[in-house]
Amino acid sequence: MPPPDRDPVCNVGKWLFVPDRRNAAGDVRAGYLSCNGERVVLRHCSRLLAEFLRTIRQIEESFAARIVVEPAAVEG
Repeated sequence: MPPPDRDPVCNVGKWLFVPDRRNAAGDVRAGYLSCNGERVVLRHCSRLLAEFLRTIRQIEESFAARIVVEPAAVEG
């Protein structure tokens, strides 16, 4: 079973970010960006990008939790 803090695959603009993956033997497969059949392997910065996206996700979740949605006024 994967660890609960494993970073998800996610969209970054038109690109798909696949973070580093570790197999059962402990080998790490470098993360990459993919778009239209192209793949850019991120051997040196995948963890940094994953951390950045995690921070953005936390900011979005925090902001969404603070928004108070008021019911729309019903016109009669």
